[in-house]
Amino acid sequence: MRREFPGQWKVVESRRLLWLLGLTFALIVTFQYIELPNTISSLFSSTKFPFSRNGDGEHKSSRNLAPAMAPSFPQKNASLVDDSSGGGGDDEEVEVDKIFDSGGNATAPTVSPSQVKENATAPNVSPSQVKENATATNVSPSQVKESAPAPAVSPSQVKESAPAPAVSPSQEKENATATNVSPSQEKENATAPVASAKPPAALPLVKENATAPVASAKPPASLPIPNPSPVKDNATSHVEDKNSTKTNVPGASPPVVRFVPDVKEYSKTPDSRVMSISDMSKQLRRNRISHNRLAKKPKWVTKPDLELLQAKYEIENAPIDDKDPLLYAPLYRNVSTFKRSYELMEKMLKVYVYKEGDKPIMHSPILRGIYASEGWFMKLIESNNNKFVTKDASKAHLFYLPFSSRMLEVTLYVQDSHSHRNLVQYLKDYIDFISVKYPFWNRTSGADHFLAACHDWAPSETRNVFAKSIRALCNSDVKEGFVFGKDTSLPETFVRDPKKPLSSIGGKSASQRPTLAFFAGKPDHGYLRPILLSYWGNNKDPDLKIFGKLPRTKGNKNYLQFMKTSKYCICAKGFEVNSPRVVEAIFYDCVPVIISDNFVPPFFEVLNWEAFALFVAEKDIPNLKKILMSVSERRYRQMQMRVKRVQKHFLWHVQPEKYDMFHMILHSVWFNRVSQISV
Repeated sequence: MRREFPGQWKVVESRRLLWLLGLTFALIVTFQYIELPNTISSLFSSTKFPFSRNGDGEHKSSRNLAPAMAPSFPQKNASLVDDSSGGGGDDEEVEVDKIFDSGGNATAPTVSPSQVKENATAPNVSPSQVKENATATNVSPSQVKESAPAPAVSPSQVKESAPAPAVSPSQEKENATATNVSPSQEKENATAPVASAKPPAALPLVKENATAPVASAKPPASLPIPNPSPVKDNATSHVEDKNSTKTNVPGASPPVVRFVPDVKEYSKTPDSRVMSISDMSKQLRRNRISHNRLAKKPKWVTKPDLELLQAKYEIENAPIDDKDPLLYAPLYRNVSTFKRSYELMEKMLKVYVYKEGDKPIMHSPILRGIYASEGWFMKLIESNNNKFVTKDASKAHLFYLPFSSRMLEVTLYVQDSHSHRNLVQYLKDYIDFISVKYPFWNRTSGADHFLAACHDWAPSETRNVFAKSIRALCNSDVKEGFVFGKDTSLPETFVRDPKKPLSSIGGKSASQRPTLAFFAGKPDHGYLRPILLSYWGNNKDPDLKIFGKLPRTKGNKNYLQFMKTSKYCICAKGFEVNSPRVVEAIFYDCVPVIISDNFVPPFFEVLNWEAFALFVAEKDIPNLKKILMSVSERRYRQMQMRVKRVQKHFLWHVQPEKYDMFHMILHSVWFNRVSQISV
């Protein structure tokens, strides 16, 4: 048949071929224009995106391309992600603020690769979408490659930015489906704890869920969950403008997104991360419960350790006793506990004072000025007739490190060097010396050692060297590494006459205080005082006497007179959170009004500060008078009476007296050590 009609057969075959070609072309046209899924249309798309690590030759298409789905992250209990691979270090960094949900949990903003280039915010995707994406059918590798919305994306970004259902085995291993960030981005975000590593021990504050969120709702079992910190509860977020654009510089590296806190740590500007007094109390209770995390167990047990354990049991089971005429119960967190702890301290506490160290840094107390607290404590505990001091170190419950933070700065700091390294090195060398000469430091890693330091730099100078030790600090700032239950807040006192530390004590009665509130101080000390003066300074309100620095007079009588005749004394922070005005207000029977966010008030583990002082958030300065006027006359008189009763805890005596400042400082150190003891 074929031999008889060869020409006809060729015609039939040609028609079949043309029919197949026509059908194929019709299908292609149909797929292109009836808006089938991107998975199929992208196979024939004529629009290609060049891959460039340097961001050169960015393609701009006039077509309205469908936006890629932005990855969605769970808002709560986000688990930790570990990606140790890193990108180039020369990339430009773009800081993106962390966003916190209503529960205080940190969540990463939804960022797609196109956002990095164009600053265009991708829409958020609900949790249900994430679940749907996790169960959807697989997509071919070419589909993932072609559907990338960024004009310039590296191949590693395509691999890492795959929130799409189909993931490679390596992606499943890294749990990378929930984060749309490049490896270099995740390296920059190394401040957050990761699943494969222990939480950094050097961080001053434990952040609450401050990690890059991922799809998994449970943290790995191998990683302990850190105690949530209320510091993040009031954090605010900044949202980028969707319409903002970024100018691309030819030859420049693409920006790397890095998640950072709203305000740099230890910043001297207003910080939205504020820990209230009630939050501090909660944190103190949490740390008391988890005391094993705060103090290392000794390498070997001694008799003083067993005595501390016995004292701890008796303090925790103290009988109720709120009838002591010397202790007014409302002033204390638990007056029965405080009384029993103080009695046991007087009965058994022994302190060993190191004799090593040269003057003037060691053994040189300063008794005058605003750093007098560390000096008076050093002078009194090193006196020959101190009953708490023992020369037999084997009997000691505590070991005192007799250095002056003020003399450390005066002696070693190089003017205008802006470096404290030599000061820190001096302290480290001292610890190295005594740890070689004696076994006491190494037995507990310094947990039974303590210091008293009032200089502003003391927190940063002692943070690492004395990480396990008990630090009594005037600059008791939550943001600078103050540890509740281990450290204690040292009162900052301004002693004008060391021979007469109690001169001019007291003030007018409650009915003879015509001024509502008073403040005077250098206006250029920190960011807060200019704000206070701008609202209430220059006699803007006759009831509030808010001044800059008052003219100097003999005996500073103007300042003292205002203190003695004002109902409330404003204690506004300067460069640091602490201020001598807190103790001055109590000294002159004036109710303290503390305006200093994240300041831990003195003897916080014992005293109930809200019973005799007011705390005003820095952001509420515009409402200062309204807050003061809202306090009833009856409430004010009650607070002023309590100020007089708590006053004995804030007085220096040439010869220490029961419940005075020397004994209260020593008790706070003793109480924290007893609370931590574990063998």
